[in-house]
Amino acid sequence: MNKLLYKEEQRFKRWEVFTLLALLLIGASYHFVELYTSGAYEPGVLTLQYALIAIILTGALFYLWSIRLILKIDKNGIQYQFFPLHYRKHQVKWDEIDSFEFIDTPASAELSGWAVRLGTWERMFSVSGRTGLCLKLKNGQQLFIGTQHPGELKAALDNLPSH
Repeated sequence: MNKLLYKEEQRFKRWEVFTLLALLLIGASYHFVELYTSGAYEPGVLTLQYALIAIILTGALFYLWSIRLILKIDKNGIQYQFFPLHYRKHQVKWDEIDSFEFIDTPASAELSGWAVRLGTWERMFSVSGRTGLCLKLKNGQQLFIGTQHPGELKAALDNLPSH
């Protein structure tokens, strides 16, 4: 069994987003009850509209609640999983890595898809924070994996046995 050198699990913690979605759901529910009890609208259509809104808002809440980024480093390489996008762990072996460095992403990266980008040559996964490990692979691709504990991750990479 491989000795685990570093493990981190990040969860989506933007409480202002959760609060906004919850308030929208509560407001829509209140408005639905108000319109339904007034009798001014056809109950079937009103119920269908509310059900659609409630499903979308509840689905968004559950999706954001389920997001997590798992990062593990051992002597074989780096494993990462961005759930629910990845249902299995992805591994980058040490011999596939050309170089790596720690970088800070711009503040605007947090606003663009919450730092999840999938492109032809670049993949970026971060749940919270702007600091991360940027891997340049030998096949030309780049992989950015965010971290909430850059000091601990740096220490784990410094203590790697030669690979």
